[in-house]
Amino acid sequence: MKVKQLKNWIQSHPDNIPVCYVIAPAGGAQYVVEVEVRHQLEPLKDDKFDEVLHFDNVEQVSDTLRKVGVKKAILRLLDPYDEFGPADSSCKEDMEITL
Repeated sequence: MKVKQLKNWIQSHPDNIPVCYVIAPAGGAQYVVEVEVRHQLEPLKDDKFDEVLHFDNVEQVSDTLRKVGVKKAILRLLDPYDEFGPADSSCKEDMEITL
């Protein structure tokens, strides 16, 4: 989903803001934002180049999302070692953050 699409969605449906996930790799690399659309996650993309946006820190994520009208998001930690755990792992590394 492009940033402009998200902004238009929020402007046309201010009571139905989609859930945004800030994906943080456990290794400390760049953050990626994904938007929940029809129970699936779509990465947030640049309007001009249609490339996935990458952020160096949570402040950059916050600035971008606040500009389009998002006030909170879910910070999700991705651990590359989760694939070695049990298949039905109920351990979630999600935390709601206020932007």
